[in-house]
Amino acid sequence: MSDELPSICASVKDLGYEIIGTDSVKCFLPFERRHADMQCLVIDNTVFVLQEAVNLINSLKENGISYIMTERETDGKYPRNVLLNAVYLNGRLYCREDAADPAVKNYCATQGIKIINVNQGYAKCSVLLADKVFITADKGIYDAMTRNGEEGLLIESGDIDLKGVDYGFIGGCGFYDDGTLYLNGDISKHKSYLKIKEFLTKKDIKTVCLSENKLYDIGGFIVI
Repeated sequence: MSDELPSICASVKDLGYEIIGTDSVKCFLPFERRHADMQCLVIDNTVFVLQEAVNLINSLKENGISYIMTERETDGKYPRNVLLNAVYLNGRLYCREDAADPAVKNYCATQGIKIINVNQGYAKCSVLLADKVFITADKGIYDAMTRNGEEGLLIESGDIDLKGVDYGFIGGCGFYDDGTLYLNGDISKHKSYLKIKEFLTKKDIKTVCLSENKLYDIGGFIVI
């Protein structure tokens, strides 16, 4: 995860997690340079990492975590900046297929993982996973995922802060682990809160807010 917000990092550490900070990829736009969902992708137990994220690669090595590096280079321009921005759920990978890195596509081919194409290159940014279900404000992704048997909730866009743009994405605001969805802000301040609360309650998914502030898109959390 990005370690740019000390208060969120402190809350995550208090939960018992060790933090591996993301790199700062200079060719990316300022508001996405530290975003984990731009630099790393986990499919089952296989970790893919952007080749330009040198500091992140070194941190993974220091922690004894094996990884597969992207084959393509990125110049930071869309869609060449979304090589790893994909959603893996229930044995399927949702991404903008023509932008996905060859290393990811080759892995999926060998492992029998079906790739579902979506128009939105920022697929992982747009989707918050909670166990076997998802939440998104992107209608195209919602349609593609539900059409392939996934269960999800479509929410209103906005109400998420991200410095430098009008608003951020829900996928960059939290992570799921062991029955609980952890959020880096107060979910009750989102305009779709009641829908989200009802959806998660029906799935017996607990929520923990790590801050009393408005939700902030820090580029997501990747649990390894």
